[in-house]
This record gives sequence, C-alpha cells and structure tokens, in this order.
Amino acid sequence: MPAVMRILREGVGTKVIGLNLQDNTICIYRGEQRVVKEVKDLVEAIEHNVLADEEKTTEGVKLLLEARIFAYDLLRRTFIEEPAKDFLKALSGDDVIQSFPFARDHALILEGVNQVSKYLSRPDALADEAYERLHWDYTRMFVGPHELPAPPWESAYLEQGLLFQESTLEIRRTYLKYQLLPKNYPHEADDHLGLELDFMYQLSEITKDKMEHPDPEGLVEILEDQEEFLEKHLLKWVPNFAKDIVKSADTDFYKGMAKILEGYLELDLQAVHELLEEVGGVY
Repeated sequence: MPAVMRILREGVGTKVIGLNLQDNTICIYRGEQRVVKEVKDLVEAIEHNVLADEEKTTEGVKLLLEARIFAYDLLRRTFIEEPAKDFLKALSGDDVIQSFPFARDHALILEGVNQVSKYLSRPDALADEAYERLHWDYTRMFVGPHELPAPPWESAYLEQGLLFQESTLEIRRTYLKYQLLPKNYPHEADDHLGLELDFMYQLSEITKDKMEHPDPEGLVEILEDQEEFLEKHLLKWVPNFAKDIVKSADTDFYKGMAKILEGYLELDLQAVHELLEEVGGVY
C-alpha cells in the first residue's frame, strides 16, 4: 500500500504532514479521540468519524494524484531528450530529487534518489565538462551513432528490435483515445519511453481533473486505462531497459534515474490498484 494511504489510516493521535508537490502547500492530518458518555455521544462520534474518514480518504487520494503528476513529469523530462542545464539546475535545487514520491517506501527508488542526489551535489555537476559528459551519456545510450546499449523503445525489447511494429500501432491507438499524439509524429516511434511516460503524465493530470470535477465513471475508466498501460506496456519492458542503463551508463545520474524509474513504475501499479479501490469507496 502506498505511504500516503497507509499513514492516513494510522491510529488515534497520528499526525501526518503531506506536501503538495505542485504548489508546496502543506496539509496536516491528525487523529482525534472523543469521550463517549451517552448513546447520543456515541452516535455523534460514529457519524463524525465516518465523515472524517471520508475526508481523509479524499485528501489522501488528492495527495497521491499530485505525487503521480510530480513523478511522471520528472521521469518524462529525464528520458524524452538530452538533459537541459535548466532541468538539471531545477533538480539540484530545493531538494527536488530528494522529494521524489515514496522513496522511503521502496528500496530501489531510495537507492536511485541517493545516487542522483550525490551526483548533483558535486561542485562541478553543472560545469561544462560534466555537462558534456552527461549529454554524451544520453546520446550514446539512447540516440547513437553506434549500437545502442539501452534502446528507449518498447518494440526494441518486445519485437526483436524492430520499430514501428503492431505493438507501436496499438500504443498509438491508446494515445488517440485521449486525443494525444507525439509532438514529432510520425517521425518518432510512439513507443519511445519518453512518450509513454508523457502519456502517463497526461492521464495523471486528467485523473486529477476528474477527481476535482466529479466524474465517477470517467475516473474509473481512466484509472483502468493507466493500470492496463502499465501492465501491458511499461512494466513489460522497462525493468530490462533500466537494468541495461545501470550496466552501461557512464554517469551515476542515469544509473540512479534508471533505478528510480524501475522502482516507481512497480510502485505506481500498486498505487493505481489502490486508487481504484478508494474511488469505489468514495463514490
């Protein structure tokens, strides 16, 4: 069970401080204890606790949705293109990478977060020489010109290395359901990791909107689509892809980000399962 939901269900007196990763607002949750002397006090306490539980569940879901948006935004930017200096500066400031969701709940995510954080904390991390080395690390592994040690396409792992196969067209149809197409369509294969992560980011945003503007059927449908996309696509190939990065990357930045990616996708599938359960309870 993801950390937010588990902590929110802790016992009386528990205090939880939740950070909204979009605007840095803080939500505080605390258990409450009541004295019951008469039957009417018991009835009132039960009614109050039911409402409180519903409110905690709703707020917990919202925090989890915000966390998913943060995670997928960071991951898509990491793998969609060569690293920009502005992106690296943003990651190295304000403990952004240390704020990655659920790092304390998953050993592989935590290992990756610590590795990336250590890399970015180096005095020369943003110096020209280190930047060029990082840029080349991305190009060498994911672009070319030589044989790629970690090709960033699903079909490279599931279709004997051939691009633009039936699985690619299936992914395109999935994008089109939500009226989404890659920016470089049709020149970039739809199953590029950066595009698949961007799709999950876009659906996470839509999920949050459907939660804020209640659309029970639409909310369940979009969560089920994300569940299916994780199971049928991302989790079918990304674990092997991530291991290839760890073996072949020259920089700890990409070694760490690969671990974060693998660990988070595994955890996010559990989170989507739980969101479907929670949404059923709320509605």
